[in-house]
Amino acid sequence: MSAPWIAPSSTSSERDVRRRAPSVVGRGLAAGLVAAAAVTGLLIGIGRRASTALRPLNATAYSLLGTRADDVWGFDPIVTTAGVVVVLVVSALAGMLVVRLAPSFRTTRALVAAAGVALIGYLLHAHLAARIDGGLSALLSLGELRALYLIGALALVLGMRVAFSSVASAGRD
Repeated sequence: MSAPWIAPSSTSSERDVRRRAPSVVGRGLAAGLVAAAAVTGLLIGIGRRASTALRPLNATAYSLLGTRADDVWGFDPIVTTAGVVVVLVVSALAGMLVVRLAPSFRTTRALVAAAGVALIGYLLHAHLAARIDGGLSALLSLGELRALYLIGALALVLGMRVAFSSVASAGRD
């Protein structure tokens, strides 16, 4: 009679790498955070050009607050905070979707995934959200809307680079 065979357990370094490797959600949040920063900056820049720096950011809160967010030209604690939250949530969702479509950072895959997500977002915004009387669709011109989604797509690719570089550095430790 022989002794029972026991499968060898993984070494502690293998477990540490698995434990430290971020999930799709973690990578998506990192990519989305970079995209949110870029989109927020662009919205403030568009507003500043029209001498109403926070109006485009406040207009994003229309999806949560309705007409309460429509005619807010400056800082309002509730409306501006809701606008920032909307930008963060939408950017995080876009980041998670791009990371899901391109699970490894290959530049071509990341570009195609980010461009696809941005194009779908732009088409939905231009054709469905444009029928609503308030929000960004009522405030931004078509060119500004295109710039918004282009910057969002480029920021998602850059955000994926940041998200996947943290994974690579975690594996090297």
